[in-house]
Amino acid sequence: MKNVLFYLFVAFSSQIFSQSDTVIIVYPKNPEFIELKKNDTILIDSPMDGQILFGTMAIPTTSNQIGLYGTNGLWLNEMIGAPCNSLGEREVIDHVESISQTDSAFFVSIQIGSNCCHNFLGDAGTINDTILNLIFIGYGGNCACTCCFGLSYSFYKEEFDFTIPLKWVMINEDRKTLYRIKD
Repeated sequence: MKNVLFYLFVAFSSQIFSQSDTVIIVYPKNPEFIELKKNDTILIDSPMDGQILFGTMAIPTTSNQIGLYGTNGLWLNEMIGAPCNSLGEREVIDHVESISQTDSAFFVSIQIGSNCCHNFLGDAGTINDTILNLIFIGYGGNCACTCCFGLSYSFYKEEFDFTIPLKWVMINEDRKTLYRIKD
């Protein structure tokens, strides 16, 4: 009887621990090129390994974001990219376009110049406790052009007794992009 119970336990345990999730990625997304589509399969062995970064998006739960939340009460909710809106006939200067906020949310829109074929991963942190540093990382294919992109960062906002108010926004630690947050 002990052997039967042991084998049942091993069989049941192996079924629980051997499950994995599958993600199928089909590309390109453009229907004109459907005959060129390729399938890639990713097996995820553990629910803890299910972090898939794709396209333009915020990187989830980084140490920068944890520090920003603990110091300034902001948690990065999402980053959305606007499609390329102009070819680089002249140099695009990275800058903050707008900032808006409510009691529970904080929004920043920026304009950047980058390779026309890039997607972007976004992050956010704090510098000297009063500067919101918006981080973007361009990745993907490379084209022979520079384009203008719009990136919009949205944050959840909470006020704590120890929250330090932000005074500035900066892009990728570039002091030339400093933008004062109006009270």
